[in-house]
This record gives sequence, structure tokens and C-alpha cells, in this order.
Amino acid sequence: MGLAPTAMPASPAQATPGGAILADGLDHIGGLTGLTGLTDLPGAGVRPADIATEITRGPLSAPGAVSTAEQREVERYWTAERRDRAFGTHITDRSDATTDAATAAAAPFADDPNPGLSNAPPPPSDGTPYAQGGLVTATTGRLFTTIGGADFACSASVVTSPGRDLVVTAGHCLHGGAGAQFAQRVAFVPGYVDGTMPYGIWTARRLTVTPGWASGSNFDVDAGFALFNTHGGRHLEDVAGAQGITFGLPRTYPQYSFGYPRLLPYDGSQLIYCAGPGSADPYGGPSIRVGCRMTAGASGGPFITGFGRLGPGHGWIDGVVSYAYAGSTSRLYGTHFGDGVKLLYYQSYRL
Repeated sequence: MGLAPTAMPASPAQATPGGAILADGLDHIGGLTGLTGLTDLPGAGVRPADIATEITRGPLSAPGAVSTAEQREVERYWTAERRDRAFGTHITDRSDATTDAATAAAAPFADDPNPGLSNAPPPPSDGTPYAQGGLVTATTGRLFTTIGGADFACSASVVTSPGRDLVVTAGHCLHGGAGAQFAQRVAFVPGYVDGTMPYGIWTARRLTVTPGWASGSNFDVDAGFALFNTHGGRHLEDVAGAQGITFGLPRTYPQYSFGYPRLLPYDGSQLIYCAGPGSADPYGGPSIRVGCRMTAGASGGPFITGFGRLGPGHGWIDGVVSYAYAGSTSRLYGTHFGDGVKLLYYQSYRL
């Protein structure tokens, strides 16, 4: 019997940012140069198209709350009651898998063949509250949106950029996928904990996703970026900090994944993490897999490698939480950042 992936329900500077070239010869942006999505959303996935198409077609974008009046309306809309009621977006269902559940559950994680950027193996976790502190507790937060008239909650992270106002999340947290529209009333609460907003609530001014997600609900490019308005004259990164970002790393590096799952046994009130070796999706495609039991609401949360190398709770984001497979609660999959997402990143902060 085929195993079907299931979506997690979610309970403009022009200068290129500085990049660090590490021993593996790949680009790592942030940290070394001083630069510092599960949700209930519509859209079902299809097998990936040629990733080169993403590079040639470019991203799709839409404006958010631009005027001061629009920003205030979004802030007023997201009352504590609405934030609490927002659905966690589902981890996306990949319906064309051919391997059965028993095979998927038994598939081992690969060993790390190249320790160039690998941090020491992180403490194992398959979905426990994160209590170690550090930058990640401020840069990660809950992302609230309205799609198709319904309110949703995802996870997201501040990522380094020249404009200092960029957040990365899953594409399905910002756009409903094939045949649907961009999200509205997009607001981000970094450092969210138990309903509090220690760094305030921020409104998005521009949303960007890959054409592969917007037109084809393609999980292999299920990534998006949101540019945020300043708040009280301050940039988001100046208030909450930012994680670095990297592209094209081996998926076998140790991974930390973070998010705010909302479905039982979670309630969306705490930052939850999973940690362990990364591996490939046994059904194919470029996604990252980790052992993890996070539920809807964690979509869009960051996969971080080199965790702690840039300081406590600080590393490089190399993917975002995207999907899981129906019938399996012990594995979580993330969109891996390759050339298509790299292009999306550079174009997102220039819009």
C-alpha cells in the first residue's frame, strides 16, 4: 500500500550580503561576516518539476500591508483570541509515494560523509520543548495569516539580509498553492511564548514564493520569504537578531528543526525542537528528513545546521519544515535550500 505524504495542519538593499566560504567551498551567508511551516493550508502536492525551471521563471510575489493604516489594521486583527484560534497548517501530503509505511519507518538515517560544516551531533530530540536558550529563541516565531478566508498559524525565522527585515518560511504558509492565492493579514511574532510577544508583532509588506509552489504545489520548492515593515523605526533584525542562511549543503549534516506545533500533544504555546542526523527522502527528491514528531503549526520552521557554531542558538538555515507522510508520525521533511531557493532569497530582499 502506497504511503501518502500529508500536509501539516498549522494550528531593499541592492548590495549582495557578505558570504563566508568554508572548508566545503559552499556559500554561507551570515554570522562569519557580521551579518547576522506546519499549518492547516489548502493545496496538495505533486512530484517535483525540473528545479531549473524555478531558476529561469523567477519568484512570484504580492504586496502585503504597505500603508500605515494597513499595518495598524493587521495588528488590530490579530487579537490574542484570534492568534489562539488560528489553525496550524497541515504538513503537506505527498500523494505519489510508492514505498510503504513499514519501509519508510525502517529506512535508516545516512552517516555524515563530510564533516566540513557539521556541528557535533546534537542532543537527540524528536519533539521536546527547547530550553537551551540562545538566539534561536528570538529569531523563531509564529507566523499568522489569512488564506481563503480562514486564519492559520505557521512557524518562521528571521534570516540575515541587507535590508534586515527578511523572514523565511514554507511556501504553503504564504500561498495556498496551485489555483489559490497569496495570504493576507500576514503578521509575525518572533520569540512567541505562552501567548506573549516579547519582540512585538510585525506586519509583512511583500510576500514571495517559488513559481513551483504557487502553480504546482511542488513540495521540493515549498519555500517563501516575507519582507516586513519596520516597527517604531527599527528593523526586525535589529530587534530579534537573525540566523545565517546556506545553500547546497549535503542533507546528511546534523540538523536542528524548530517550530510551534499546535495539534496534540502540543498547543502552539512553546518552541519545540527536533535534533538528529539529516537524510534524504526515501521516495526521492531533494528534501531533508529528520526524526521528529512535531505536528501542524510547525510548517515553515527552520532546519538549522552548524547549530551553535556562530554563538548560542545561532547557525545556518538550510531548509524549512514542509511535509510528512500519512501514517507516519516519526519523520518530518523539509524543503532543502538549493539553487532555486538561493535565487528566491536574493530576489526577495530586493523587491
